[in-house]
Amino acid sequence: MDGAWHEYQRWAEAIAEVVYPFRSEAVPAYLDVEEEDLHDIASAAGWEGPAKEGLRDAVLGVTVLEGKFSLTRLAEQASRWRRSLTQDLPPPWLPFQAITVLAAEAMGAADDGFNQNNYYARLCTLLRAPADSQEVRWEYTHRAEQMWGDLNRWLEGLEGRRGTPTAYSLSYRYVGLPLSQALVRAGDRRKFPVFFVQYGLPAGTELAPEAVERYLDAWFGSETCPMSAALQKLWQKGSARERISAVAAVELAGWDGTVLSHEAGSAPALQRIGLMAQLRRGFMGESLDLALTLRAAADDTFGAGVLVEGEGGEWMPVGLVPAVANVWRTSYSSGIDVSSVLEGVVRMKQAERPESLLTHHPRSIVPLVFDELQAAYVETERLQLNVESMLLVRASIKGGALVTGVEKALRSCARPGFAVVTSMDGLPSGWTLIAGVQLFGSPGPGTYNELVPLARDQLTIAGGMRIPSRIRKWSVASPPEVRASVESDTELKIVLSDAENLKDELHSWTAEGGALVVPLTDARLAIGDYSLALYAGSAKAPLQRATVRLRSADEVDSAWSLAPRLVYDLSQEGGPIGALSAPEMDPDGVPDVFIDGALAVGTTPWLPDEPTTAPRRVDWSSNHAASAPPIVRVGAAEPNSCVITGAHYLEYPTFMGGWQPKYIAGVCKFCGLAKRSPGWIPKHGQKKNADGNGMHVDVDALPPIETDSIRLWDAALDALMHLGGGPAEALSTVASQIDGSALFTSAFPIRMELLGHIAVERSELGAPQRWEISPSCLVVRGTRCLELVGFWPEASVAELLDRFAAPGLRLREERTEDQPTRRLLEGIEVGAVEVDPEPGCVVHDPCTSLLNALPALSAVAGAYPRVPMPGFTQAERFDVASASWVQTSDVSHPGAYRLTRGFERIHVFRSEADVMRRSTMQGPVHLVKYLAANALGRSLVAYLPKRQGVIVPLGCDLPGLYGRAVVLASGTLPRQMRLTGENNRRCLLYPSITPQQADLLVSLLTR
Repeated sequence: MDGAWHEYQRWAEAIAEVVYPFRSEAVPAYLDVEEEDLHDIASAAGWEGPAKEGLRDAVLGVTVLEGKFSLTRLAEQASRWRRSLTQDLPPPWLPFQAITVLAAEAMGAADDGFNQNNYYARLCTLLRAPADSQEVRWEYTHRAEQMWGDLNRWLEGLEGRRGTPTAYSLSYRYVGLPLSQALVRAGDRRKFPVFFVQYGLPAGTELAPEAVERYLDAWFGSETCPMSAALQKLWQKGSARERISAVAAVELAGWDGTVLSHEAGSAPALQRIGLMAQLRRGFMGESLDLALTLRAAADDTFGAGVLVEGEGGEWMPVGLVPAVANVWRTSYSSGIDVSSVLEGVVRMKQAERPESLLTHHPRSIVPLVFDELQAAYVETERLQLNVESMLLVRASIKGGALVTGVEKALRSCARPGFAVVTSMDGLPSGWTLIAGVQLFGSPGPGTYNELVPLARDQLTIAGGMRIPSRIRKWSVASPPEVRASVESDTELKIVLSDAENLKDELHSWTAEGGALVVPLTDARLAIGDYSLALYAGSAKAPLQRATVRLRSADEVDSAWSLAPRLVYDLSQEGGPIGALSAPEMDPDGVPDVFIDGALAVGTTPWLPDEPTTAPRRVDWSSNHAASAPPIVRVGAAEPNSCVITGAHYLEYPTFMGGWQPKYIAGVCKFCGLAKRSPGWIPKHGQKKNADGNGMHVDVDALPPIETDSIRLWDAALDALMHLGGGPAEALSTVASQIDGSALFTSAFPIRMELLGHIAVERSELGAPQRWEISPSCLVVRGTRCLELVGFWPEASVAELLDRFAAPGLRLREERTEDQPTRRLLEGIEVGAVEVDPEPGCVVHDPCTSLLNALPALSAVAGAYPRVPMPGFTQAERFDVASASWVQTSDVSHPGAYRLTRGFERIHVFRSEADVMRRSTMQGPVHLVKYLAANALGRSLVAYLPKRQGVIVPLGCDLPGLYGRAVVLASGTLPRQMRLTGENNRRCLLYPSITPQQADLLVSLLTR
């Protein structure tokens, strides 16, 4: 028997190696045992005979004893596997599961003598048992959910490194599990992204299979559907629709937005123009940023060679930058007249391919749905259920009647709390923004097509702080909320269970109005995995299941140890660039001079003998008049445009009676816009609201939309501590959940870096590339107070409190809206901590020690590489006297310049030597400003003795670690203030700075 078990284990490891290899990206993984895969598995297992026979013999060797079939031994091995502390080995069920998948693949075979849907007869035959063996059937059904659950948990525990789980079943409780692996073959699964793009489904969206089925029905009915004839035939039969839809739902949840053109087949062209928006609502005010997007297949290349048609019919080059996956975009609101984008017909083409003309038609109502992958709102055909959305509505139509009508419709079917905004920075004149829209039902027939979702029933997990990872997980400090809407019944129920034991019901919530919102914060859940199930009416089978994974810094990510060890190296080897970027530390040695978190070791060789006295008054005058970039109008409005008339003239096919499709496609007579309307509205006998405006979903009882920015800040730091480090994209994903604007997402890494919580490795242009959480530091704040900076999970804080337990010891928290909560340990003798500093190093004066380690700014400029002066269409020079940009046509003088070419902006600094060599230094915007002042021997920094802080012009933030030094003096980010009197302008104040520290800072910046 031991020999049989070793043979079985070889097959298990071979299946893991071939079917679940380690991957660079987390993608849905299927136990797919097609002929080629089975051959590779047999080869990896060392089997030279027929692959299927070898697999079967290996399984029978451990499941048949004295002629009796039993899974008891596999169950015992699985129990030991679950109790083990390692997940290096795959679950022991794999070879037997492969046999169950082979049985599922055989369903529908016309020549095996069994009914098309007879699964168990085929499973018994594969196991060399009688076709009607109750023994095999009982053993499988008794163990099915446990074995497939073990496989899913194994993949989840590896956090997507071997793929993400796909074995789920809503109906056909036991048979549905292997069918989920076998029904849709790999070739067809690769074509699902074409379907997602065509129907505007955002990447990573978790939709109910019932909702996906409605989209798929329209797709399979189209003439351009690229799916295989076998799958299309299976869809038309109807019996497998739910299972195919479940596979598509899994694929959509794991999709990263990429589409390969060779997978499109005969589908419509993937390239299309759209709108993307980001909304900023924070301490810096409110604004709307709009951009044009261009989607193409991942293997299409363009960007520099794209032309856009101007208002006068001329074709102008447009600079596109990659967003995510295969979406390219213009810079937000950079030189584009957004009104012309909304009101005109936008045409774009590739310069070398005139036939590649793409057109974007204007709309009087523009729905935009939040896309987590792109961290922005993207234009869609219509709103979707339960997700964050916004609407741009033409306010001038019928004297504002369109806005009034849309607002009235939303009140009947959207969650309370949406905002109607008529004036905002970035909002085009004549348009109204309706922000914070969460649609929970349809407003009913005869209403605006953009407000009618294609789905009816939906469970959505959103909000909170989602941790960027291979799998979907949230910070336990800010868990998501659950949103559910059901239009197929009047009652709904949400059940929360332990993910490993679905029978262990932890919470349940019910509603009679067809809509329900559950903040999981109220459930006070601990770290772990949880299952959510949505039930409609009295149904015993759920409409949809979803998993919620909660993590924190107390349970770090599986890849935490792989994060780069980044340190700001200011030694002779590292050079002055270490003041702006933290390269990966050499494991063989420690630099002589470095900065790590709040700790600085060593002193700089560039330290001046005599410090320069910081100006005690402002040395810059009021702003010059801002130089406005030229506005480009793209697109021309047409007199009969629907955005002018206020209504589409949709032409639908004539209804001839008989079968009614689930979707009816109409084309606007004037603008050519195609719209799909769901055929299920209205449904016979379906209840309506008393006012007759909509379906039966009642949104009045839903809690209004609220956002706790302080909780999100704390959860953001918790998420970063959980991850430990990684690529810069993780920082953008975390930042976008606090404030989605491009300005904030670019400032977020700087803010966390200034506070000493993270180290950031940057490119020469200042763009973040990698990051790492800073080590645990204790910063002294007075004689009996320490501030926690860097990596401080709750368990370490509790350990610190236990270690220094003393009367009066307490942890005080200071909460603000623009940074994570400050945690201060009060009532502690600092000297006692110095005797035994673990955990965490103690730093007495971080501001002075950091300044002593930093180089003179001129040394930073000298260490930067030089490049030839780039071409540009517009130039602005930074005027040091007024600390503002002024337009210029002459860049042949030393100084800092902002260059514009297309929709791209570049910041450069030119010294006298650069001008002579016709070269320049490209760098971050704040750095080039201070270099311009440095070249003139002037200071943008002033010290205000009455406020005990340094002040700089707004937009002239202290660059790199110069900023960290002064921020760590107080532990707070700089705050805005306005000077009075002669210099009436907004500034940034860095508080709690001594005169000596201000002098040292100015010395470094002006030498």
